[in-house]
Amino acid sequence: MDITSKEINSVQKLKSEWDTLVVKGLNGSTIEDITRKTDDNIIRGPLSTSDDIGSKTKILQRGTIPHLEGRSWHITAVIYGPDVNYANEQALIDLEGGASALRLQSGEKTLNIKSNNELSRLLNGIHTEYVPIVLTPNSSLDNIDLFKKFQKSSVYLGLDPLTHNLESALPNLPENWRGVTINSAKIHNDGGTEVQELAHFASSVAYCFRTFGKGILKHLNVELCTNQDAHLNIAKLRAARAIYSNITREFGIKDASLTIHSTSSERMMQKIDAWTNMLRLMSAGFGAVVGGADFITTLPYTDPIGLPTKMGHRVSRNMQIMMMEESHLGLVNDPAHGSFFHERMTHALTDKAWSEFQNIESEGGIENLSRFHLRVKKSSEKRLLQNEPILGVTLHADETIPTPEIRGF
Repeated sequence: MDITSKEINSVQKLKSEWDTLVVKGLNGSTIEDITRKTDDNIIRGPLSTSDDIGSKTKILQRGTIPHLEGRSWHITAVIYGPDVNYANEQALIDLEGGASALRLQSGEKTLNIKSNNELSRLLNGIHTEYVPIVLTPNSSLDNIDLFKKFQKSSVYLGLDPLTHNLESALPNLPENWRGVTINSAKIHNDGGTEVQELAHFASSVAYCFRTFGKGILKHLNVELCTNQDAHLNIAKLRAARAIYSNITREFGIKDASLTIHSTSSERMMQKIDAWTNMLRLMSAGFGAVVGGADFITTLPYTDPIGLPTKMGHRVSRNMQIMMMEESHLGLVNDPAHGSFFHERMTHALTDKAWSEFQNIESEGGIENLSRFHLRVKKSSEKRLLQNEPILGVTLHADETIPTPEIRGF
């Protein structure tokens, strides 16, 4: 979209008139008093115009994702807990209820699958040749052997780019498998800002292409977080694709596509009045859908207080089904394109993340992130000091509300 000088002058005149009217209505306050900023000190508003986004915008293209069958993204059900039989039962319920991919959660609530027999029990009755299996990032190379019976399945191994012997392992993976997932979501959950999350992603991508060459292209995925700030999330995911395009172009690759796995933020979730987490999760899911994520996991609303019941899983997947089947949010390619706010924020996040990416590179890249992690820690501490109100916790708190049912820890 090209903007003429005449149009720019017209926009500037209208903006000036708007400012005058707003100041008049503020009764002594100024535009600065109602101007909000992100954690990265990027101005959010109160008004965005075509004058804020430059002369050109570009619709961001997405890649080809297996087994979507007409869907716009994979509703990715999270499977976790120590009981393999229960996890299998829940996976089947999720798939019958509308999920189209499975995320095997490791970590604190890990399934802790140690053998081929346990994995077969977990996936019993599931047509894995049609259901992508996503392993949480930083998985082990041991999973290559563990999943060897699933050669025809679409398996996302979730290996870290720094995994030892990764270079020799990738060429031998089955055609449908994808090896590497950059875990930039961890930066968010550790307290990092949007810019820091994107800069970590950028530095990881650069490392991958320097280390593995163009052959890494088919194996590369990223996991990013979305939280309750839906519109900022939209811009962040769009910025991730723009950054990826910039880096791949520098390595001589044109029109490279990126698979984005979006998980809802862990740090936004609350233990007090956990019911309110449903609102946060819906906003996070909305941001992920409109931002163009390919695999979306909205965690159960009871996640911070314990393992979810079947109801917790049902609410989690139904949120996405509502967005897909009732609101039809995925029917438009890049719906944020042309929105002056989203375009401006996409450009601002891209530019600022690129500067932080250059800082990381000058400090040694992802192999030496000690100074970067100090900056992430400072961002987290600064946010805690701001002590912003939280719905259901410090705003409209009600101690009489019963705690949701869980299955334990």
